[in-house]
Amino acid sequence: MKKFNYLTFIFAILILTISFNAPSYSFELKNPADALKKLKGNSSGGEKFDFKNANTDLVRTFFESSNNYLQAQEYLLIAYGKNTEAAQVKEAIAYAKDAGVDNAKRLMNSIQVSTDASKAIESSMGDESFQLTAEGKASFAQSLPFLLKGVMGTIQLKPQTQAMMSNIQGNPMAALKELGGLTKVIPNVPKYIATLTSTTKLVISGAKAKKIEGSNSLDKAMSDLTL
Repeated sequence: MKKFNYLTFIFAILILTISFNAPSYSFELKNPADALKKLKGNSSGGEKFDFKNANTDLVRTFFESSNNYLQAQEYLLIAYGKNTEAAQVKEAIAYAKDAGVDNAKRLMNSIQVSTDASKAIESSMGDESFQLTAEGKASFAQSLPFLLKGVMGTIQLKPQTQAMMSNIQGNPMAALKELGGLTKVIPNVPKYIATLTSTTKLVISGAKAKKIEGSNSLDKAMSDLTL
Protein backbone atom coordinates (compact mmCIF):
# COMPACT_ATOMS: atom_id res chain seq x y z
CA MET A 1 0.00 0.00 0.00
CA LYS A 2 2.83 2.37 0.89
CA LYS A 3 4.65 1.46 -2.32
CA PHE A 4 1.50 2.29 -4.31
CA ASN A 5 1.16 5.70 -2.65
CA TYR A 6 4.84 6.48 -3.30
CA LEU A 7 4.56 5.61 -6.97
CA THR A 8 1.39 7.69 -7.28
CA PHE A 9 3.20 10.66 -5.72
CA ILE A 10 6.15 10.34 -8.13
CA PHE A 11 3.79 10.12 -11.10
CA ALA A 12 1.95 13.28 -10.01
CA ILE A 13 5.21 15.23 -9.70
CA LEU A 14 6.24 14.08 -13.16
CA ILE A 15 2.96 15.27 -14.69
CA LEU A 16 3.23 18.70 -13.01
CA THR A 17 6.82 19.11 -14.23
CA ILE A 18 5.81 18.39 -17.81
CA SER A 19 2.86 20.77 -17.55
CA PHE A 20 4.97 23.71 -16.34
CA ASN A 21 7.73 23.21 -18.91
CA ALA A 22 5.58 22.48 -21.97
CA PRO A 23 4.64 25.39 -24.28
CA SER A 24 1.16 26.74 -23.62
CA TYR A 25 -1.60 26.71 -26.20
CA SER A 26 -5.05 28.22 -25.90
CA PHE A 27 -8.08 26.57 -27.38
CA GLU A 28 -11.39 28.34 -27.92
CA LEU A 29 -14.53 26.31 -28.14
CA LYS A 30 -16.70 27.46 -31.06
CA ASN A 31 -20.36 27.01 -31.72
CA PRO A 32 -20.63 24.44 -34.56
CA ALA A 33 -23.55 26.33 -36.08
CA ASP A 34 -21.45 29.51 -36.25
CA ALA A 35 -18.60 27.64 -37.85
CA LEU A 36 -20.91 26.13 -40.45
CA LYS A 37 -22.42 29.52 -41.17
CA LYS A 38 -18.96 30.98 -41.64
CA LEU A 39 -18.02 28.23 -44.08
CA LYS A 40 -21.16 28.85 -46.09
CA GLY A 41 -20.41 32.54 -46.20
CA ASN A 42 -16.86 31.94 -47.38
CA SER A 43 -17.91 29.49 -50.08
CA SER A 44 -20.38 31.98 -51.56
CA GLY A 45 -17.97 34.89 -51.44
CA GLY A 46 -19.67 36.73 -48.59
CA GLU A 47 -22.96 37.03 -46.75
CA LYS A 48 -26.15 36.29 -48.65
CA PHE A 49 -27.85 39.41 -50.04
CA ASP A 50 -31.21 40.06 -48.39
CA PHE A 51 -33.44 40.66 -51.41
CA LYS A 52 -36.60 40.90 -49.31
CA ASN A 53 -35.47 43.76 -47.08
CA ALA A 54 -33.63 45.52 -49.91
CA ASN A 55 -36.78 45.34 -52.02
CA THR A 56 -38.91 46.77 -49.20
CA ASP A 57 -36.51 49.70 -48.81
CA LEU A 58 -36.24 50.31 -52.55
CA VAL A 59 -40.00 50.26 -53.14
CA ARG A 60 -40.62 52.61 -50.23
CA THR A 61 -37.92 55.04 -51.35
CA PHE A 62 -39.09 54.91 -54.95
CA PHE A 63 -42.70 55.83 -54.20
CA GLU A 64 -41.79 58.52 -51.67
CA SER A 65 -39.63 60.11 -54.35
CA SER A 66 -41.82 59.36 -57.37
CA ASN A 67 -45.08 60.59 -55.85
CA ASN A 68 -43.48 63.93 -55.04
CA TYR A 69 -41.94 64.14 -58.48
CA LEU A 70 -45.25 63.27 -60.15
CA GLN A 71 -46.96 65.97 -58.10
CA ALA A 72 -44.35 68.45 -59.34
CA GLN A 73 -45.00 67.31 -62.91
CA GLU A 74 -48.74 67.79 -62.48
CA TYR A 75 -48.24 71.42 -61.47
CA LEU A 76 -45.76 72.00 -64.30
CA LEU A 77 -48.15 70.55 -66.88
CA ILE A 78 -50.94 72.77 -65.57
CA ALA A 79 -48.58 75.76 -65.80
CA TYR A 80 -48.12 75.05 -69.52
CA GLY A 81 -51.80 74.37 -70.20
CA LYS A 82 -51.37 70.59 -70.54
CA ASN A 83 -54.49 69.75 -68.53
CA THR A 84 -55.11 66.33 -70.10
CA GLU A 85 -51.56 65.20 -69.32
CA ALA A 86 -51.86 66.70 -65.82
CA ALA A 87 -55.01 64.63 -65.21
CA GLN A 88 -53.15 61.47 -66.26
CA VAL A 89 -50.37 62.24 -63.80
CA LYS A 90 -52.92 62.81 -61.04
CA GLU A 91 -54.43 59.38 -61.76
CA ALA A 92 -50.94 57.82 -61.62
CA ILE A 93 -50.38 59.28 -58.14
CA ALA A 94 -53.63 57.73 -56.92
CA TYR A 95 -52.73 54.40 -58.56
CA ALA A 96 -49.29 54.44 -56.92
CA LYS A 97 -50.91 54.84 -53.51
CA ASP A 98 -53.26 51.88 -53.99
CA ALA A 99 -51.81 49.20 -51.70
CA GLY A 100 -54.10 46.61 -53.31
CA VAL A 101 -52.16 46.79 -56.58
CA ASP A 102 -49.03 44.69 -57.15
CA ASN A 103 -45.79 46.62 -56.51
CA ALA A 104 -44.40 45.78 -59.94
CA LYS A 105 -47.48 47.19 -61.69
CA ARG A 106 -47.53 50.35 -59.56
CA LEU A 107 -43.83 50.97 -60.03
CA MET A 108 -43.93 50.39 -63.80
CA ASN A 109 -46.97 52.67 -64.19
CA SER A 110 -45.26 55.49 -62.28
CA ILE A 111 -42.14 55.17 -64.42
CA GLN A 112 -44.14 55.20 -67.67
CA VAL A 113 -46.41 58.12 -66.74
CA SER A 114 -43.52 60.14 -65.33
CA THR A 115 -41.45 59.53 -68.48
CA ASP A 116 -44.34 60.65 -70.72
CA ALA A 117 -44.90 63.72 -68.54
CA SER A 118 -41.21 64.59 -68.77
CA LYS A 119 -41.42 64.54 -72.56
CA ALA A 120 -44.46 66.82 -72.50
CA ILE A 121 -42.78 69.23 -70.07
CA GLU A 122 -39.56 69.38 -72.07
CA SER A 123 -41.53 70.00 -75.26
CA SER A 124 -43.53 72.80 -73.63
CA MET A 125 -40.48 74.46 -72.14
CA GLY A 126 -38.75 74.29 -75.51
CA ASP A 127 -41.61 76.23 -77.13
CA GLU A 128 -40.28 79.79 -77.06
CA SER A 129 -43.57 81.15 -78.39
CA PHE A 130 -45.39 80.04 -75.22
CA GLN A 131 -45.60 82.66 -72.50
CA LEU A 132 -46.46 81.71 -68.93
CA THR A 133 -49.40 83.58 -67.47
CA ALA A 134 -49.43 84.84 -63.89
CA GLU A 135 -51.42 81.73 -62.97
CA GLY A 136 -48.92 79.61 -64.86
CA LYS A 137 -46.00 81.08 -62.94
CA ALA A 138 -47.85 80.44 -59.67
CA SER A 139 -48.39 76.79 -60.66
CA PHE A 140 -44.74 76.56 -61.70
CA ALA A 141 -43.71 77.85 -58.27
CA GLN A 142 -46.00 75.30 -56.60
CA SER A 143 -44.13 72.50 -58.35
CA LEU A 144 -40.71 73.36 -56.93
CA PRO A 145 -41.10 72.15 -53.30
CA PHE A 146 -42.39 68.79 -54.61
CA LEU A 147 -39.60 68.70 -57.17
CA LEU A 148 -37.06 69.22 -54.38
CA LYS A 149 -38.55 66.38 -52.31
CA GLY A 150 -38.54 64.15 -55.36
CA VAL A 151 -34.89 64.87 -56.06
CA MET A 152 -33.88 64.30 -52.43
CA GLY A 153 -35.63 60.92 -52.49
CA THR A 154 -33.91 60.02 -55.74
CA ILE A 155 -30.52 60.68 -54.15
CA GLN A 156 -31.32 57.80 -51.78
CA LEU A 157 -32.89 55.70 -54.54
CA LYS A 158 -29.85 55.75 -56.81
CA PRO A 159 -27.44 53.66 -54.63
CA GLN A 160 -30.25 51.32 -53.57
CA THR A 161 -31.03 50.61 -57.22
CA GLN A 162 -27.36 50.08 -58.07
CA ALA A 163 -26.97 47.55 -55.25
CA MET A 164 -30.15 45.73 -56.25
CA MET A 165 -29.17 45.59 -59.92
CA SER A 166 -25.74 44.21 -59.07
CA ASN A 167 -27.19 41.43 -56.92
CA ILE A 168 -29.93 40.57 -59.43
CA GLN A 169 -27.25 40.07 -62.07
CA GLY A 170 -25.09 38.08 -59.64
CA ASN A 171 -27.86 35.74 -58.50
CA PRO A 172 -30.81 35.89 -60.94
CA MET A 173 -32.56 32.75 -59.66
CA ALA A 174 -32.64 33.95 -56.05
CA ALA A 175 -33.76 37.39 -57.24
CA LEU A 176 -36.63 35.93 -59.28
CA LYS A 177 -37.74 33.83 -56.32
CA GLU A 178 -37.72 36.78 -53.88
CA LEU A 179 -38.79 39.64 -56.17
CA GLY A 180 -41.02 38.03 -58.77
CA GLY A 181 -42.14 40.52 -61.43
CA LEU A 182 -40.02 43.30 -59.96
CA THR A 183 -36.92 41.67 -61.48
CA LYS A 184 -38.19 42.90 -64.87
CA VAL A 185 -39.19 46.36 -63.59
CA ILE A 186 -36.19 47.36 -61.50
CA PRO A 187 -33.83 47.47 -64.54
CA ASN A 188 -35.98 50.39 -65.78
CA VAL A 189 -35.23 52.51 -62.70
CA PRO A 190 -31.74 53.77 -63.75
CA LYS A 191 -33.16 55.16 -67.01
CA TYR A 192 -36.04 56.71 -65.05
CA ILE A 193 -33.52 58.42 -62.76
CA ALA A 194 -31.58 59.70 -65.78
CA THR A 195 -34.78 61.15 -67.31
CA LEU A 196 -35.77 62.70 -64.00
CA THR A 197 -32.33 64.29 -63.65
CA SER A 198 -32.35 65.68 -67.18
CA THR A 199 -35.87 67.12 -66.93
CA THR A 200 -35.22 68.60 -63.49
CA LYS A 201 -32.14 70.42 -64.76
CA LEU A 202 -34.25 71.91 -67.53
CA VAL A 203 -36.96 72.94 -65.07
CA ILE A 204 -34.42 74.61 -62.78
CA SER A 205 -32.81 76.58 -65.58
CA GLY A 206 -36.27 77.57 -66.83
CA ALA A 207 -37.35 78.60 -63.34
CA LYS A 208 -34.28 80.79 -62.95
CA ALA A 209 -34.73 82.38 -66.37
CA LYS A 210 -38.37 83.14 -65.54
CA LYS A 211 -37.41 84.21 -62.00
CA ILE A 212 -39.74 81.69 -60.38
CA GLU A 213 -39.55 81.85 -56.60
CA GLY A 214 -37.75 78.91 -54.98
CA SER A 215 -35.60 77.84 -57.94
CA ASN A 216 -32.28 78.48 -56.16
CA SER A 217 -33.03 75.92 -53.43
CA LEU A 218 -32.75 73.09 -55.96
CA ASP A 219 -29.12 73.70 -56.92
CA LYS A 220 -27.54 71.84 -53.97
CA ALA A 221 -29.91 68.88 -54.31
CA MET A 222 -29.14 68.53 -58.00
CA SER A 223 -25.38 68.62 -57.41
CA ASP A 224 -25.77 65.76 -54.90
CA LEU A 225 -27.91 63.77 -57.33
CA THR A 226 -25.50 64.04 -60.25
CA LEU A 227 -22.35 63.11 -58.29
